[in-house]
Amino acid sequence: MSRVILPLVLILAVVLGASFTILNAGEVDVHLYLDSFQVPLSIVVFVSMLLGAIFGGMACSGLVMRRGRDARLLRKRCKRAEDEIARLRALPSNSKV
Repeated sequence: MSRVILPLVLILAVVLGASFTILNAGEVDVHLYLDSFQVPLSIVVFVSMLLGAIFGGMACSGLVMRRGRDARLLRKRCKRAEDEIARLRALPSNSKV
């Protein structure tokens, strides 16, 4: 199912991106501290979204790394508990029936 959906979503994204670029072909002035130049509006919007995604990813990376570390520690703890249970089950029973 995902083999069909992913290509369709990618094609849709490319078509929407191309139409957005065509509709916003006008140029805008970009003023930096030392210089000013004209750039197509679609480029300005794309770069702004790209920088936002990069900075957002950097801001969330600490949380993601912490969750990964927590999951790794929990897996180790679970493995130790399972090993201990297996060892306890292997001990002979002293109960008299």
